[in-house]
Amino acid sequence: MHSLSDDLSVSAGSGKRPIMQGSQVPDPAQPSSVEMRTVVVLQTHYVDRALIRFFGTLAAAGKLRYEVVLLMHAPAGTRKPHLISTVPHHFVMTPEIRNPAYTNKSAIGSEWHIWKGGHTDLSALHFYQKNPDFDFYWFVEYDVRFSGNWAEFFGAFAEDSTDLLTTSLRRATVDETWMHWPTLRPAENATPLDNADRICGFMPIFRVSRHGMAAMDRAYREGWTGHCEATWPTIINLAGLRVQDIGGDGEFVSPGNQNRFYTNTLSSKDLSPGSLAFRPARFRPGPQRNRLWHPVKPLLLKVREDARRAVPAWIKRIQRRHRHVPAQSSPA
Repeated sequence: MHSLSDDLSVSAGSGKRPIMQGSQVPDPAQPSSVEMRTVVVLQTHYVDRALIRFFGTLAAAGKLRYEVVLLMHAPAGTRKPHLISTVPHHFVMTPEIRNPAYTNKSAIGSEWHIWKGGHTDLSALHFYQKNPDFDFYWFVEYDVRFSGNWAEFFGAFAEDSTDLLTTSLRRATVDETWMHWPTLRPAENATPLDNADRICGFMPIFRVSRHGMAAMDRAYREGWTGHCEATWPTIINLAGLRVQDIGGDGEFVSPGNQNRFYTNTLSSKDLSPGSLAFRPARFRPGPQRNRLWHPVKPLLLKVREDARRAVPAWIKRIQRRHRHVPAQSSPA
């Protein structure tokens, strides 16, 4: 397995652990007796009273064990909403997250797009750079819900020191046609990746260790770039750190966690059907208990999203129908 740099990484399968900042990375199989400092970060691009209520749910779940912070990203020139000031928050605009030290990831140009390019992880790294002292960082997107007690969900991984926990993890050897593989590019002096090195996931919710954060920061400074759902699992794994699936199925799921916290369909582009998918949006979580659900949108947003998908599909059906209608000959 290829390495990122001499002082950061070792072979992921070697059983060795990398040395970082002068200290040995702890073995995930040996949880520390010292209480780990964890933050739960609710990520959003908007804020309203419903979102503040969801923040309150997460805050109640993390009471006494975790700190909970609202992370809001907004375009340049956006005035910070007053409502965000009612909770612990980190407000950041696009120019601030485009770290010039990330020469390729933050590259200036008309083609760069935070959503389409898969650069939403820059908000998470900005939060880490301003708050580097946590041991673990949970990131939860605004449209993720859990049909159970969030405290029990977070608690299920409290003694697990895995460096990246997320969902739908698979290698390119399993899914060669994933749409974002072409964006994944190593640093200029790095060894080319083969399909076994390339790992992608679905990351509306993930937890990363401080060591994982440092690996990402280092890799982007070295010139790595790509869609975040490819860069994070690939880079953290190549850094000799541990990557694990929260649930679902596949090689990255721990025994006993198969389909435990979510289900989806890896063979589908949208990951549906399942509880944790790219789309379609749903108005509320499904009936199964103790499952992660995504995307759960406010009703108006769900209707708009459904309409955006339905209209182009309707137009295509009409066009196909017209192409197959035989031309009528004119009367003699």
